[in-house]
Amino acid sequence: MTKERKLYIYQNVVTVVGLTLWVMALARVIWAYSLREQITILALTPVTVVVGFFSHHVHLPIGKRFTREKVTVTLSDAVVLLIACWGGVFPAVLVSGIEGFTSVVRTRRRWSSYLFSSAIMSAGAGISAAALNAVLHYGFQEPSGDGKYPLLAVTVAILVGSFVQVITNIVLLSTLIALRHGLPIFDHLKGFLRAAPLFLPISAASSVMYIAFQHDPMVTAVIGAPVLLAIYFSHHQYQDGVRKRMAVMENAHRQTIEALAVAINAKDAVTHEHVMRVQVYAAGVARLLGCSEMEVEALRAGALLHDIGKIAVPDYILNKPGKLTAAEFEKMKLHTTAGAQILSRVEFPYPIVPVVRHHHERWDGKGYPDGLKAEEIPLTARILSVVDCFDAVREDRQYRKGLTRDEAIQLIMEGSGTQYDPRIVGTFIAHLPEFEAEILAARGKPLPTFGIEATEKLSEAALQVPPAAGFAEEKKEEPAGVGHDEVKALCDLAQAVIQARGYEEMLAAFTEKLRTVVPYDTCALTLIAPETGEPRVVYAAGAHGALLEGRRIGMGEGVTGWVLANRKAFANTDPKLDLPSSLAARFSEYRTLAAFPVLRDKQRFGVVTLYSSRLTVYTTDQQRLLAEAAALLGAALSSSGEAALPEMQQAPREMAIAPLTVGVESELKH
Repeated sequence: MTKERKLYIYQNVVTVVGLTLWVMALARVIWAYSLREQITILALTPVTVVVGFFSHHVHLPIGKRFTREKVTVTLSDAVVLLIACWGGVFPAVLVSGIEGFTSVVRTRRRWSSYLFSSAIMSAGAGISAAALNAVLHYGFQEPSGDGKYPLLAVTVAILVGSFVQVITNIVLLSTLIALRHGLPIFDHLKGFLRAAPLFLPISAASSVMYIAFQHDPMVTAVIGAPVLLAIYFSHHQYQDGVRKRMAVMENAHRQTIEALAVAINAKDAVTHEHVMRVQVYAAGVARLLGCSEMEVEALRAGALLHDIGKIAVPDYILNKPGKLTAAEFEKMKLHTTAGAQILSRVEFPYPIVPVVRHHHERWDGKGYPDGLKAEEIPLTARILSVVDCFDAVREDRQYRKGLTRDEAIQLIMEGSGTQYDPRIVGTFIAHLPEFEAEILAARGKPLPTFGIEATEKLSEAALQVPPAAGFAEEKKEEPAGVGHDEVKALCDLAQAVIQARGYEEMLAAFTEKLRTVVPYDTCALTLIAPETGEPRVVYAAGAHGALLEGRRIGMGEGVTGWVLANRKAFANTDPKLDLPSSLAARFSEYRTLAAFPVLRDKQRFGVVTLYSSRLTVYTTDQQRLLAEAAALLGAALSSSGEAALPEMQQAPREMAIAPLTVGVESELKH
C-alpha cells in the first residue's frame, strides 16, 4: 500500500470516529442535561473559542530537525478540562470539537482540514475527560453534599486528564506526520513525546480555575486570565527560540544547496532559466495535486539538485554526443543512488532524497534504480520526471536540436501510461498556459543564481606548476591491427596532399585518397574561416556531398560542432544527430559516422566527418587511421597557413608545404 493511500485511510478513519463522537455528545447534551446546564455549556463555548485565539503554531520535529509542519497549540485545553471536571465527558467533547473547528478555519481553507481538526480535538477531549472522571469516581471518595470534590481529587484528576489529552493528541498527530513523510510511526512518536511536558502547566491552570469556579465564575476569570497569559508568553518565548534556530538551519541549507550547485555546474552545465522554469512547472503541478508545502519545497530544491549524483559519473560519459553503450549506461544509472546518498547526509527540512533517487523511475516499472511501478514511485519524483523532461528536450544539445513546444508536448503524451503518470501528464498539459504565463511574468526580473557561476580559470602561473613527482613519460602507441595495405594507402594520401598545388586541389586529393584509407559514403570537411572564425563545410565528397557544402555549423552544434568545440573525436552514432531536420531525411539510410578534429599543436582548423550507409561501426583500427589522416591534414593546413582559428595562431604562416611525418595516435575518449 502506498504512502498516500495509508494517509488517506488514516485521515478518514480519524475523521469519522471523531465526528461520530461529537454528534453523540451533542445528542446527549440536548436530551440528558438540564436547561441550566445547557446554558452554562453554551456560555462556556465562546469563552473556550476566545481563549483559543491565544495560540501558537509550533513547528514539529522530524528526527533531529524542525520542519515546516505545524500544529496549533492553544490554551483552550485548560477550559475543556474545567468543563470535563464540572459536566463530564459529553460537554467537554462538544465544546472541544467546536473550538477545534474554529481554530483551523482561521488558518486553513479546506473542509477536510476543518473536519479532521474537529475530529482530533473531539477524540482527545473524550478520552481525557473519561480518564479524568474515572479518577474522580474510582480513585477518590464521592463528592460532598454540595457536589464539590476535594481539592486533592480535582488536582490529581485534572493532572491525569491533561496528561492523557496530551498523549492522545501527540499519538494522533505524530501518526499523521509519520504517514505523510513515510517514516516509522513508533520511532517518530518518541520525538513527539519529548514535547509533552510543555503542555503540563495547563493542568495546573485548569485546577486553579476549577477551584475558583466553585466559588464564583467571575473569580474564575480574574484568577484564570493572568495564569493563562503567563503560560501563553512562556510558550511564545519558546517558539521564538525555535524560529531563530530554524532561521539558522534554513540559512545553512541554502548555503549547502548553493555549494552543491557549484559542484553540479562543474560537471554538467545548468542554466538559471532551466532551473527556474522547472521549479515553476513542478510547484504548480504539485499544488494542483494537493502536495504539502514541504513537498513543494522539496521539488524546488530537486529541480536543481536531482542530478548531483553525476559527480560520480565519468566526464566522457556525460559529454558523449550520442547513444551510450550498455556499460556506460550502467555507470550513468549510478547518479540516482549516488545523489541520494550525498543528500541523505544533509538534514534537509523537506523530503528531497526520494525526489533525487526516483526521478528516473517509470510508470510501467521499467525505470531505475529500484524498478518501482505506478504509485509506488513517490509523487514528487513522478512530477519532476515529467516537467524536467519537457523542459530539457526543448533545449539544444551537442547531439540534437531542441524540440518545439508542440513536439515536446507530443513526446510527453506518448510516454503517458508507460514512462509517466497519466494524471500528472494531464494536469501539466492542461495548466501549461498558466505556468508559461507565470514564467513570462518573471522575465526581466533578476534570476536567482542558485550558486551557478562560471568556473574560475587557473592563472598562467598556476598552469606552469608541475606535479611534485614530475610528469609521466608520454609513450606513443604502436598501430595495432593495421596492415601493410592500410599503411601504404595512408602514405599515398600523404603524398597526394604534399603534391597538391593549391588549397582546393589539396582538399580534393585528401577526400579522394581518404576513401582508400577509411571507407565512407559521404565525407565532409568543416574548416574555420580565418577572417570570421565561423566553421563551414568547405568541401564535401560522395553521395549528397553537394547538399552539405557551404553549410554553417555553430560551435557545439551536432556531432561535428561538438568535436570542434571539445577538440575530441567521436564515432559510431546515428548520423542524423549531426544534421538539421531539412537534411536528415536524405541520410535516412546512413547507419554510422566518425568525426575527428583537424589540429596542429595549439591550432584548431576544423573537423573531418565521415558518414556511412554500409558500415554499422567504424572499428578501432579505422578510427586510428582516420586520426592520422586528420593529423596529416592539420599539418598541411598549418604549413600552408590556411583556415586556422585566428586566436589560436602563434607562429608566422609558411606558404611552402613542409614534409609530413605520420604517427598513428588516437585521441578517442568514447
